[in-house]
Amino acid sequence: MKPQYREIAEQIQAEILAGTWPVGARLAPEKLLAETWHVSRFTIREAMSLLEERGLISRKRRVGTIVTSREPADVMVQQLNSMHELLQYPAETRLEMVKADVQEADVALARLLGCEVGTRWAKILCIRVSPGHPPICWTELYVPEDYAGLSDQIGKNGMPAYRLMEETFGLFAADITADLFASTLASPKAQRLGVEPGTATLVIVRRYRDPDGRLFEVSVSEHPATRFSYTIALKRQRQD
Repeated sequence: MKPQYREIAEQIQAEILAGTWPVGARLAPEKLLAETWHVSRFTIREAMSLLEERGLISRKRRVGTIVTSREPADVMVQQLNSMHELLQYPAETRLEMVKADVQEADVALARLLGCEVGTRWAKILCIRVSPGHPPICWTELYVPEDYAGLSDQIGKNGMPAYRLMEETFGLFAADITADLFASTLASPKAQRLGVEPGTATLVIVRRYRDPDGRLFEVSVSEHPATRFSYTIALKRQRQD
């Protein structure tokens, strides 16, 4: 059974698509919608949040809730049930290689990767794609120069790059960390992804280390704000 807020959101979405609420129209206030649906205002707020995530409405104080689109934004949502899943993408997605070369880490790159200045890294530029969707993200993979052959394996299947490293070179990712932050997309990357330069992005930097603590892969993935999101659902147990 669907949660009530989701049923309300889907009904309003259908009304927007049918033209009952045209683009530019102001939706009824939360109080009136709550009375119409015989639910709490909290339930209505959750429904509005879902519609906003889908790019159908915009909510602003003193302005109200405005319909901004008839069609939901083409956003791929990755639902998570554990923090481990933060490292994964849906199985139907895969990387496509754009370019690969080798470079020496300067101060800026060393800071990003968490490595020493002067070490040599293979840099593999990729986009992540999914059938029927616009490109999901721009990804830069960094591996030590000795593992530059990873570029030959990219796109062969949907296996994550770190698993390809394990399969190809006999490595094992004993320690994996992920940093998330907001940024904007530079022009060449934006062009590849089909969005405007300066588009807001979710950046995820993942670092993979072997059992001895040696860094063997870093991935930097930039996701346009309208293309991808994470939904984290973790169970909390009551303590007696």
